[in-house]
Amino acid sequence: MALTLVVNPGSSSKKYALYKNGTAVLTMYYERTPLGFELCTEVSQTRQTCEGVSADTFNEALSHCLAFSQSDGLVADLAQIETVVVRVVVPGTAFLRHCRIDADYLHRLKNQECSAPLHVPHTLREIAIVQKVLPQARLLAASDSVFHASIPSYARTYSIEPVVAAEHDLYRFGYHGLSVASVVRRHHAVVGYDPTRAVICHIGSGVSVTAVAAGKSVATSMGYSPSTGLPMASRAGDLDGGVVLALMRARSWRPLDTETYLSTRGGLCALSGTPDLRLVIEAAARCEQAAVQALDHYVHHLTTAIAAATVSLGGIDSLIFTATAGERSSFLRARIAAKLGFLGVVLDEAKNELAHSKDAIISPQGSLVKVAVVRTDEMGEMALVATTV
Repeated sequence: MALTLVVNPGSSSKKYALYKNGTAVLTMYYERTPLGFELCTEVSQTRQTCEGVSADTFNEALSHCLAFSQSDGLVADLAQIETVVVRVVVPGTAFLRHCRIDADYLHRLKNQECSAPLHVPHTLREIAIVQKVLPQARLLAASDSVFHASIPSYARTYSIEPVVAAEHDLYRFGYHGLSVASVVRRHHAVVGYDPTRAVICHIGSGVSVTAVAAGKSVATSMGYSPSTGLPMASRAGDLDGGVVLALMRARSWRPLDTETYLSTRGGLCALSGTPDLRLVIEAAARCEQAAVQALDHYVHHLTTAIAAATVSLGGIDSLIFTATAGERSSFLRARIAAKLGFLGVVLDEAKNELAHSKDAIISPQGSLVKVAVVRTDEMGEMALVATTV
């Protein structure tokens, strides 16, 4: 029995899935919550449980997942796991493909650690554990940027000299591509037609908006690094370059100091004191001023990005919400939609309230723009990489 293990080390969560013949037989999702750490486990898409776990369990999640797979009888011997696919979030033209992980790949990944400090260190650690406990497995990298390789050059390039951009590989690479690709793959089944002019909002710890024309990415809010674009949980998103330089001069910061600060002390964390959107929404409901302002800032930039994506497409046929907050928060979806009426975006309040972590159309019947919740399936998209590389 050959098995494929999918490893998705995010910035605030860790996800693992075991696939047999293209079907998930085990999914384990370790998440940092306001109350500590939580683990949700799904076996053979039927038996589901969620429980609190310790920080140690969260930190050693991969080993814990493998031990569970054996104790539950899903894997008799770890040698049955023939392929491991790891999600890789990192800038660079060399990373715009799914490929095998070898010594050269690891060297290039290590060199980009400063460009994606919330992702690369975690990824390198997960890869090291895989190499230790599953030495027989074929190890593959699933690039989070591949889906955005179709973005036209005028949207991919920055307004710096082409020779300088080429020398230092400075382009808009975009991220959340695995998530967006999985949504595009299921768009027809949920919405009822192919994604001709779709705007896909991935709203989780990381946040991005992607314009999809005829199933292809033509613009995305994230740029060179995964810290760019919209305000996120702890990432500042796009800033005036002058602000960044002023900070570096005023605090005598090196590039790594600056990158770390903007990735860990920005976004909701900077504006409200917490990176957790759930807590921000709760505090805003209590009219706490910092939370109200943070939420207004967050929604403003999201809706501006949706409008920009609509311009890239020459119009909009469908608006899709995905990822943790996009799938779970009816309140956030309503706040966003309320500012987009001029684009023809309208919600059915009852449908929106009922759409919690499930595929659903949440706009009224006959609406000009179909608004829907489509669950992301990064894990399934990564499992497909094992069949193509």
